[in-house]
Amino acid sequence: MKTNTFALFVLASIVFISCSATSETISTNSDTSSGALYPAWYNLAEFNQDSTTFYGFATAIASDSLTAIERARAQAKANLETRIGEITETVRTEMVEAGSSAAGNTDFIIILRAAHSKVQNEALLTNSWATFSETHFRAFVSVTITKESVVATLEDGFTGHPRYWGEFSNSAPFAVNFR
Repeated sequence: MKTNTFALFVLASIVFISCSATSETISTNSDTSSGALYPAWYNLAEFNQDSTTFYGFATAIASDSLTAIERARAQAKANLETRIGEITETVRTEMVEAGSSAAGNTDFIIILRAAHSKVQNEALLTNSWATFSETHFRAFVSVTITKESVVATLEDGFTGHPRYWGEFSNSAPFAVNFR
């Protein structure tokens, strides 16, 4: 009889611990009390910006909450990098239209694209939330990077090419988007 009680105790402990570990991995920094599918801080557009910061958002599903959050984080960083890449390309295109010969050079384009791709590495996870739905976890994530950090990352990418960086960073379209 003692063996059955002990086995039942061990089994109950394992179930309790496994459930506890899962619930501890789920962030509760979200207001979904209104029954909304998305956390209040989540942006369906997957990108946003204000005067000082760029924001990336994503959602993902997986069989466990940590994997769902990690997948969403990676996608949010990719969304952020893609949109910042579009902004830097718009700046470069506007520079060419304004008469910049440097911004049209192949090496300038390659340097710029390599520089903005490093933005993903600098973005920080700011919000995460996962919820369980019958068979899987759905995670929601936001990442951010300040405009100041983007400028520093871009400048670092132009190392060894001060003339290109000077022309890019002193252009009017750059000031509109990154200052």
